[in-house]
Amino acid sequence: MFPNWQLAVLSVSYIGLLFLIAYLGNKYRHKIVRKAQGIIYALTLGVYCTSWSFLGTTGQASTNFLSHLPIYLGPILLFLFAWPFIQRIIRVSLKLNLTSLADLLASRYGKSHNLAIMVTIVALVGTMPYIALQLKAIVYSFQQLQAEQSLVTWRFGLISSIVLACFTVIFGIRHIDVTERHPGVMLAIAFESLVKIVAFLAVGVFVTFFVFDSPMDIWTKSGASSQLEQQVNLPNMMSMLAMLVIVMAAFLSLPRQFQVMVVELKNPKDTKLSRTIFPLYLLVFAIFAAPLGIAGQMLLGNSVPSDAYVLFLPWHQQQTWLTLFAFLGAISAASSMVIISSIALSTMLSNEIVFPYIFRSGKAKNTDFDQFRVRLLNIRKALVFFVILLGYGVFLMTSPDTLSSLGEIAFGAFAQLTPALIAAFYWRRASLTGVYAGILIGFLLWFILNFIPQFGLFEQPFKGGVLSANSTVTLLSLAVNIFVMWVLSKISRQNVQERVQASLFLEWQAPTPLSAQKKRNADERDLEVLVSRFVGEGKAKISFKQFQQSIIKNEITQADYNQQLLQHTENTLASVMGASSARLVLSSALEGRDIALEEIAVLVEDASSQQRKFSQNLLQSAIENASEGISIVDNELKLVAWNKKYIDLFSYPKELIYKGCPIKHLIHYNVSRGLCGEGEINQQVTRRLEFLRNGSPHSSERQHPDGQVIRIQGNPLPGGGFVMLFSDITAYKEAEKVLKDTNIDLEAIINERTKKLEKTNDDLAIAREKAEQAHIKKSLYLKACSHDLMQPLEAARLFTSALSSQGDLTDSQRRQVKNIDHSLKVANDLLADLGEIARIESGNIKAHFSSFSVNDLFNDLAQEFSATAVEYQVDFRIRANSAWINSDRNLLRRILQNLIGNAFRYASPGKVLLGARIVDNEVNIQVLDNGPGIPEEKQSIVFEQFTQLDNNANHAGRGLGLGLNITQNLALLLGHPLTLKSKVQQGCKFSLAITKATPNFKIIIEKPLVKVGLKDVTVMCIDNDPDVLNGMIELLSAWQCNVISADSFEQAKEQFILHPNEVEILLVDYQLNNNQDGLTLIKTLRESSNHYLPAILITATTDIDIEEKTQQADVGFMRKLVKPAALRAMMSAMLAKKLQDNYLE
Repeated sequence: MFPNWQLAVLSVSYIGLLFLIAYLGNKYRHKIVRKAQGIIYALTLGVYCTSWSFLGTTGQASTNFLSHLPIYLGPILLFLFAWPFIQRIIRVSLKLNLTSLADLLASRYGKSHNLAIMVTIVALVGTMPYIALQLKAIVYSFQQLQAEQSLVTWRFGLISSIVLACFTVIFGIRHIDVTERHPGVMLAIAFESLVKIVAFLAVGVFVTFFVFDSPMDIWTKSGASSQLEQQVNLPNMMSMLAMLVIVMAAFLSLPRQFQVMVVELKNPKDTKLSRTIFPLYLLVFAIFAAPLGIAGQMLLGNSVPSDAYVLFLPWHQQQTWLTLFAFLGAISAASSMVIISSIALSTMLSNEIVFPYIFRSGKAKNTDFDQFRVRLLNIRKALVFFVILLGYGVFLMTSPDTLSSLGEIAFGAFAQLTPALIAAFYWRRASLTGVYAGILIGFLLWFILNFIPQFGLFEQPFKGGVLSANSTVTLLSLAVNIFVMWVLSKISRQNVQERVQASLFLEWQAPTPLSAQKKRNADERDLEVLVSRFVGEGKAKISFKQFQQSIIKNEITQADYNQQLLQHTENTLASVMGASSARLVLSSALEGRDIALEEIAVLVEDASSQQRKFSQNLLQSAIENASEGISIVDNELKLVAWNKKYIDLFSYPKELIYKGCPIKHLIHYNVSRGLCGEGEINQQVTRRLEFLRNGSPHSSERQHPDGQVIRIQGNPLPGGGFVMLFSDITAYKEAEKVLKDTNIDLEAIINERTKKLEKTNDDLAIAREKAEQAHIKKSLYLKACSHDLMQPLEAARLFTSALSSQGDLTDSQRRQVKNIDHSLKVANDLLADLGEIARIESGNIKAHFSSFSVNDLFNDLAQEFSATAVEYQVDFRIRANSAWINSDRNLLRRILQNLIGNAFRYASPGKVLLGARIVDNEVNIQVLDNGPGIPEEKQSIVFEQFTQLDNNANHAGRGLGLGLNITQNLALLLGHPLTLKSKVQQGCKFSLAITKATPNFKIIIEKPLVKVGLKDVTVMCIDNDPDVLNGMIELLSAWQCNVISADSFEQAKEQFILHPNEVEILLVDYQLNNNQDGLTLIKTLRESSNHYLPAILITATTDIDIEEKTQQADVGFMRKLVKPAALRAMMSAMLAKKLQDNYLE
């Protein structure tokens, strides 16, 4: 056999190669072409073939030629016949950004966190025997081939576990990412799949066609025909069928399989090749397992364990390199399963149990993204070691049994999750209660009857039956699981959340139409009678007559005719009672529930009569209390309703007015009294009746002989008939006559004065237009200064910030960079003043009042101006108190910043005092200095724009003279009176009077200051100014961020499509090219993303409500010039919040 050092060197070299492949896969993941992605994906599915497939099934086939087939046949059948189901799982998981099987089931059943925990525990316990199985394969393969048995089993198993854990941690737990994808690991797993399939195929071809002449030669020499006849019996076939069911159930729920098949998939199109490649991959193992097993039994017999036939058959023929290649294949089969399973389980444990516990317990409140991310990464790395070492513990505790036994046991646990998985996509009624109870009971049965007996605590039941004990227990627990889920789902009720989530997983199904076969209980006459009970006999007859006219019986089948008849009946009923009630009534009639139908009809009739009576009373009351006369005639021109006012206006005799009176008689009565003008009576009556029959609306006025004037308005009713309104407008007509006489005298005076006013208005309009144009030009100029001129300053500031972040600058260079940065800051302050003036004059600034402490505000200002006070040699003192005020904190702080900054410039060197005192119900905030003061005659002009005093030559020209004007405007906006008191050489005192507020104390827990780090964060930066964009790239690169840049709306979308799941945060300029804006771009990119995308809008715009728009869009906001420290802090806080939200959902 081989010396230990040879096996050690080979193993270490192979592991080193895997490390290199994983490293390159991570580094060059963007350069892998699309077609290669599909091949890599198909090969990673080969993680299903573990050491059980590589070694164990050969041992199985050596004694039972068919027993290994279900292991491979199950997944092949699923990929051939259940491919649409697999695609639905993939499609929904990618759409909802699901990262594990626990995540999927929890999301489907009402986002239940408890169910996620249950699934995670089942997956963890079920995976432990499988990891132990792989460790056994690695250890025993090494021991079987080593010349000297110097390594103790437990020690070599521990070394193997640590090496696998280290590989997984280094390449599988690199980032905390919502997508949980690991391109480097997947490339290494694909390589391992290739190694094991080539190794197994090489051994199979060598033994089958070189050691023996052909498979038939093996079959003949071994006498396998007689053995096969003995094995083809009912118990064996039943065992194979049972195992096939277990394998198919377990395959879909294997954590490692879900990880590579769903979570690691970037594009659903990559699955196309896998439907062909993966079944062929399995067929290679299925085809050669039996020949290798039979050959091993013939050539090696019991001299070596049957599980080691694949390793020893080449050695038996002195094929050293082939033996070593088979050893690498076995190592690949085992290690790939351990790596992927530990990644999947660490993700499930962290996302479903550990992280939610940390966040809910309040132990993760830090907004520093780098520290937060490192902490979560360390937890997940620790979980990888926990999972692998737990499997190592099972490896030590279980007896050295055969590989296939442990594999079958593990399959039974995963099978418990499959009923819930299938129900998630195909049974809308499946409830959380039923699924949770089914998994719990099924898993407990498996755990007690299958798992615990492996530790020798008690003997496994069901031995000696038709099926093996393991299969019997697994099928029993699976059957109980399904039964419990079905029963409890039937009797329990889904909550609203469950029903909403179910709609995301199940495809919409149209309601089943009424079956025409039920027509045996009702013919056309019966249906007409049914409809007549609800719409009346007349309408029912007309409706069914129209239906008969629209149908040609000779051209359609009887079944189609019956279906259309039922549909017509339902539509007719729906017109009076709604679609749902109509369907219920029709179904009751067709199913022969006559009593229920009669009761429904009586109820509808009673309700209709009561409603009709109430409506009539309400209508009559409304008509009677109207101020106008009202009469209503039906489609037969008969009087059906009227009021007392109508009778009083025309003085009708009582015997002439009654319900059903022909309107012809009333018209004839009025014409005969001369109320309708001159003319032949019958002609006038006929003409007015014709108007009513034609349904023509009309309006007229009639003057009675006594001078009374009546306005008559007539409007047709929808179903025929007329409603007439009669109004007495005598008083209105008399007033109109008086006004007309008066207007004749007034018109001349008004015309003369109107001409004078028109001339004056024209002159005012011209003057106002000139003033508005001047104001608009001024605002546009200020806006251009505050935005366009700020762009190059922003770029320069970003470059200096990036330069200052470099560690190799000399002291002189640092001083120069600091001076440049200071000069840029001064320029920025000047432009910021111009921008603020523009925003104030355009009304863009709005106050948001709140209550806050004067002391807190003063502390912030003290910290802000502490360094400036040293620079200006000013003794800056603060005298605060415990008062609370009601104001806009940000705008008030801006006012005080201007006043303090002004005092610093003119009092340097000297003293400045910021104080507050309570006077009645107000708090007076004052800024005092001992500077040169302001002469009394100039105190009225210091608040005007572009005004500066030249009483201190040292500080003249430091600004534009806008500070006090901005301060006064902001004070007016807040409603805080601003006063100035000053004497020459005695300093100045500015005072603000602010309303006192009631204290509103809040407990604030201070967070420790930590260094912010954004290493390896992928940032997408969009700005249409190339200088600003390059400056931002330099700054972010200095912070070790991965930067993706774009200079336009379209390029940003193209770049995002290329890197959809890599971008972690957006930095976007507001004003882009072609009148496009950053907020719209952020919204577009978020809609294209499968996960929440933090974003920060960076702008110098003066647009109205820009800050409110960003708040509504859930976007961070920063004004140019950007302060690097502030930008870094905001990015860190937003990324940390995103991580917290991911695990608290």
